[in-house]
Amino acid sequence: MKMQYFFPELNYLQRGAEHLYTINGCNTVFNSFRVTERNKGSRVISTASVKKEFLKKFISKPNSKLGLNFDTTLVMGVLNVTPDSFYDGEQSFSEKQFVEKGLNLLKAGCCILDVGGESTRPGAKEVASSIEIERVIGVIKKIKQSAPSAIISVDTRKAIVAEKALQAGASLVNDISAGSFDEKMFGVVAKYKAGMCLMHSQGLPENMQNKPHYENVLLDIYDYLKEKIAEAESTGISRKRIIIDPGIGFGKSFSHNMEIIKKASLFLGLGCPLMIGVSRKSFIGEIISERLPSARLSGSIAAMLKIVSNGVNIVRVHDVKETVDAMKVWNILK
Repeated sequence: MKMQYFFPELNYLQRGAEHLYTINGCNTVFNSFRVTERNKGSRVISTASVKKEFLKKFISKPNSKLGLNFDTTLVMGVLNVTPDSFYDGEQSFSEKQFVEKGLNLLKAGCCILDVGGESTRPGAKEVASSIEIERVIGVIKKIKQSAPSAIISVDTRKAIVAEKALQAGASLVNDISAGSFDEKMFGVVAKYKAGMCLMHSQGLPENMQNKPHYENVLLDIYDYLKEKIAEAESTGISRKRIIIDPGIGFGKSFSHNMEIIKKASLFLGLGCPLMIGVSRKSFIGEIISERLPSARLSGSIAAMLKIVSNGVNIVRVHDVKETVDAMKVWNILK
């Protein structure tokens, strides 16, 4: 049987009295799925036509062992300990200042602090593991000393960096390559019983925006993430410790990004918490004709609220306070 893909939709089916559900408790209502197969047309089925366990993936909070409460959408705050990140790289910051910035992001309301020592912006070159380790380990240790209950993620694609960070106090690895860059990554994550975010990317940061192509961007990403979840599980990483991310801007054109944002709820069918980062990204600049990432805050908030309405469990952002404030208002009004 061919692989089927399920998109939650609101359709006025002829049977009447169809039960209305909300995606992960947000304000997006659906009573049916549009079922798609590759190289075939789609059809609409009632939610009553699928097994209850499958339906629960779309309407219930994730079943996770990451120590996170998914009753509402969570905020991951970005702490780039780099001189060259596309938006908030700091050439003049000392380790003490990075620690202070991280603690302020936690106070502002982020539930996960994502610490990275290698820029993965389009065109960025690979950084040596030794440099990456030097940048992030002291920062992670000192933040953990000041905030012992903080959940810290290390943003890296290198197993040795992940291991040093986990030893320093991180409990989650955010790998943009989903374990593809370093074959030892899954083993390290399993060894420390850590969480792992599997992100989809096409190519490397150096070349990922060089005419990215897909047969079907949504279905291709879904299949990739499904395979990566299985690979992670086969090495001893519990599914309950896995987060998935379709990777906005990582080997994606403007139209690819739009498809993902508008139909992000498809990925809930994989049964893992769904994270998406839209903060300050270039597609926002294209929409509002703004070249500078520093001028894309309002567009970032708007895009963030759109993905939240589609059931995203975690939003990865640079502007924690503004995001948390927007979420508070949105939650009251929804």
